[in-house]
Amino acid sequence: MWHGFLDESRRGTTYLVAVTLVRSRDLDSMRSVMRGLVKQGQRRVHFNIEGDRRRKDVLTKISALGVRAHLWTCKHNNDSKARSACLFDMVPRLVDLDVSRLVLESCQHQDAADRKVLAAGARKFGASFTYEHLRPAEDPLLWISDAVAWSYGAGGDWRRRVADLVDGVCAVNVP
Repeated sequence: MWHGFLDESRRGTTYLVAVTLVRSRDLDSMRSVMRGLVKQGQRRVHFNIEGDRRRKDVLTKISALGVRAHLWTCKHNNDSKARSACLFDMVPRLVDLDVSRLVLESCQHQDAADRKVLAAGARKFGASFTYEHLRPAEDPLLWISDAVAWSYGAGGDWRRRVADLVDGVCAVNVP
């Protein structure tokens, strides 16, 4: 049984969504590793504000966890529309991957729209997974998706560092 953890990133006109997959039996141990990466005075690991040396160290530790990630990209300037398009597109893939639970990083102004899109996708594709929104500090496994999305979007050496974690990238268009 798989749990998915979703976070997003933006690079120019490209909106990226990463979903990291973790087996139920690995949740506690991986959360412990990720909590161990929080520096004194921090509540979480957030790739956008970390320095390069720290990013490299965090990615090394994430790579050792053996997680798998899937990415969705959308070239659109409106985050809400891009996010909705990515969420709807990912539903059948999550069904195929046997994901039982999806945790999304809360974007409070977007959460209601997320629930509406996921419900529509679940109806259309026969999805039975549960989903919930959490703040970043509430589940450290969200930080993995943050790191993967940021690194993939940064390109170059950063993308190379997460390449072994990424099982697929889907380009999505806003309808």
